[in-house]
Amino acid sequence: MEIITGVLLGLSTLIFMGAVFFYLIKTAVVSGRKAGIAVATGIILGDIIYVALLLFGFSEILKNLTTNKWFAFLGALIIISMGIHYLIKKHHVSEINSTSSVSLWVHFTKGFVLNFINPFVATVWIGFLAINEAKFIDQDAVITSLTITLLVIFITDLLKVFFAEKLRKFLTPSVLKNAYKIMGVVMILFGLKLAYYFI
Repeated sequence: MEIITGVLLGLSTLIFMGAVFFYLIKTAVVSGRKAGIAVATGIILGDIIYVALLLFGFSEILKNLTTNKWFAFLGALIIISMGIHYLIKKHHVSEINSTSSVSLWVHFTKGFVLNFINPFVATVWIGFLAINEAKFIDQDAVITSLTITLLVIFITDLLKVFFAEKLRKFLTPSVLKNAYKIMGVVMILFGLKLAYYFI
C-alpha cells in the first residue's frame, strides 16, 4: 500500500508547473541532456533535504519557515532576478551545445536553489507527510512511501529532460531569443505570485 501511495503522490506533482519546471525544460532544450540532468539532480536534492528534515522531527520549523515573510521574499527576489536576467541578456544560437563540468555545477546549483527557496515546495512535503502519517501507523511505511515519491519525482523530471532535449534541433536564433524572453516573463510572474501569497 505504501508503494502505491508513494507513486500516486509522486505523480501528483506533475500538475505543478512553477518556475522550477520551466527552468528544467529550458535548460534541457538549450543546454542539452547533461545540463537538464544536473538541474533535475539539484531539484531532487532540495526535496530530499525537506523530507529528511520532516522525518527528523523538524516539521514545526518548516511550517514556520513556509510562512516566514523574509524567506518568501528571498525566494521571490531570486526568481524575479533570474527572470530579468533572461529578459535583458543577449543570447546566441551558439549557446546550444554541450556544457562544461563548470556549467553543469551552475545548473545543479540553480535547480537546487530554485526548488529549495520556494515555500510552496516545503508546504507540499508537509502535506505529503501528513497524508502518509494519516494512512500508516508504522514509521517504516511512511519512510518507504516518501522514498518512492522522491524516486517518482526524479524519474519524471528525467523524462521531461529527455523529451525536451529532442526540441534542440528546432531552435533557430529567433526562436531562442523568444524562448528566453518567455522564460524571463514566466519567472518574473512566478516570483510576483510567490511574493503576493507569502508577503
